[in-house]
Formats: sequence, C-alpha cells, structure tokens
Amino acid sequence: MITSQFVKEPYRLFFPLGTLLLLCGILLWVPLIWTGESYPVELHRYLMLNGFTGCFIGGFLMTAVPKFSQTESARVLEVATFATITMMGVAVAHLVDSRFIYLISSMQPAFLLFFLFRRITKRKVNPPYSFVFIFVGLFMWILSGLLSCFIDQESFKYLHYEGAIACIILGVGSRLIPGILGHVEIVAAQRASYERPVSIIKTVPLKFALLGLAFIVSYFLGEERGMPLRSLVVIIVGVFYWKLWKAPKEKTALTWCIWFSSWMIALSFILKSFWTEGLIHIGHSFFINGIVLLSFLIATRVLQSHGPQDKNLENKKVLYVFTGLVFLAAATRVSAFLMPDHYLKHLAYASIVLSFAVLIWSTKYLRFVLSVPGK
Repeated sequence: MITSQFVKEPYRLFFPLGTLLLLCGILLWVPLIWTGESYPVELHRYLMLNGFTGCFIGGFLMTAVPKFSQTESARVLEVATFATITMMGVAVAHLVDSRFIYLISSMQPAFLLFFLFRRITKRKVNPPYSFVFIFVGLFMWILSGLLSCFIDQESFKYLHYEGAIACIILGVGSRLIPGILGHVEIVAAQRASYERPVSIIKTVPLKFALLGLAFIVSYFLGEERGMPLRSLVVIIVGVFYWKLWKAPKEKTALTWCIWFSSWMIALSFILKSFWTEGLIHIGHSFFINGIVLLSFLIATRVLQSHGPQDKNLENKKVLYVFTGLVFLAAATRVSAFLMPDHYLKHLAYASIVLSFAVLIWSTKYLRFVLSVPGK
C-alpha cells in the first residue's frame, strides 16, 4: 500500500529527497567558519536549484497535475527516471567541466514537460489556466541550461534560478495561494474560466497572458530595463491574483506564514530594482524567503491533506518558529554583502540557521509522507 502511494503520489519520495539535498547544499558553507576558503559553487548551486527545488517542483507537479486533469497517476518508470536524472546531476556536479551540469539541468524540465504533455493531451478537465506559467517556466529552464552549456554560463543563469522558478511559482501560486488564504471568490472566478469545455489556451484571460509575456521579455532586455518590468509583473500578480494587500481570510499559522512568504517574494523583486549592486545577494532573499520557505509551507498543506487530513497541523506554532528562522537566515545571507571582511563566515552562519529551521520542520511534518489519507 505505502509503496504504491510513493508512485501514485511522487511527492512522498521527492519531498524527503529534496530536503536531504537542500541540507547537503547549505551545509557546504559551514566549514567556511574555520577555513575561510571558497566553497564548490557549482555543486552548491546544483544541490539547491536542481536538487532541492527540482525535487519539490517535480514531486508537486507529478502528484497534482494528474489530479487536476483527472488522468493517470505517475508510473514507476517515470518516478525512477526523474529521480535518476536528478541524482546523476549530483554526481556530475563534482566534475570540473560545468557544461555537463547545465546539460543535465535541462533534462529535468524536459522530462517534466514530457510527463505533463502526456497528461494534458488526455485530460478530462482543464487544469487551472495559471498553470500556463508552469510550461513557460519549464521552457525557460531548458533554455537556460542549453544556452549556459553551449554559449555562456554567466549571461543566462538568471533565466534558471530566478526566471524559470519564479514563473513556476507564479503559475502554481496563482491557483493555490488565494485558495489556501481563503479568497474563495478568486478561485471561483478562475474555475469559471478554466473549467469550460474549450482548449487550454482559450481559458487563459488576455491580461494574464500579457503578464506572462512581459515577464519572459524582461529577461532579454538587460537588467536596467528588465528588472523594473518583471517587478511590476510580480506586484500585479501579488495584488490582483494573490490579494496580498488583504489579510488571509482563513487565519492559521500556515496561512499567515504563506502570506508573509508571498510578500517577501514581491519585496525581493522590488528591492532588486533599486539595489543593483547587490543583485546576487537579493537573489538569495528570493531563494530563501521565497522558494525555500514557500516550498516547505505548501508541502505542509500537501502532507496534511494527502495524509492525516488534520487541519490542526496547519495551525501549529512551530510554523512561526520555522518561518522566523528562515527569515533570519535570509537576512544573514543578504547582509553578508555589507560586511566583506566577514563575508564567508556570514554564509556559514546563514547555513547553520537555515539548517536548523529545516530540521525543525522535517521533524514535525516529514514523517507524514508515510501517512495514508485519514490516518
């Protein structure tokens, strides 16, 4: 029973694996307290982006899309293939030539697109129209890997660790976040659009499609013009689709923490428009306060709803502690830029705080990957 659930609901495998890879990626910083030497950047980047983020994205999509589209669940070969690609990249990330890392990086979204298209073409109902952003994000992920592999690594890295992942967050978040926060009127309006018996493209409102196009174009305009444009897109999505200017209607520890994380995503984009000298450092604010924090919070809902189905798990005070520690880790990482004499040590301090936060969450919630619905 449990083994079959790991295949039908791949998050049960990929959430723990992603958590482990995240810890491996951030703990690379800890020796910097004593050695003061540089750390393996390529390995760290792969573990964080393709390891942790890839596993959480893959686990969520391979579980959610079959349910949203009412198609077949994931198969053993599909789950094994994605896991193999991911772990193959971990091995390759230890090599000197980083081009192979980017090549494998492109294989992850390529496989996820294959998985999604197999379900979408056989769908019984349309998935949420905001999921179009997911396809855009996966294409950007593939493009960033190929361009980095064969042309220039530095020029296209933002396409992956910011653009592609932000697209996926905007796509998934525009359906899940208002629903979790209790804004049922937004969900109802979306469902009225995408549940019509028409093609997926026709369910996407023109204004939402234009937002997606503007977001993509912003990454090819240069930072001076592109950053304000993509910040504007994120603000519009946050205001009109996520209703961040309103407090959550459903008030629990989980909803308040998701609301906070969503604001941190918007603010990180806004800050990057003004603090151009610290782009890479503000980018870590987006990654830690946005990607890491939001991934674990959404995972909390997934684990609860697919496992014990106990809403009390979403109102545990430990979620506030977890969120506070993640924010502290992000603040420590960003502020390292302002203290160049202690820069490497601050990376290590941020690593320790973030690791502590992840271990606290894992101890409380990760065990529910073994729970079957209602138990």
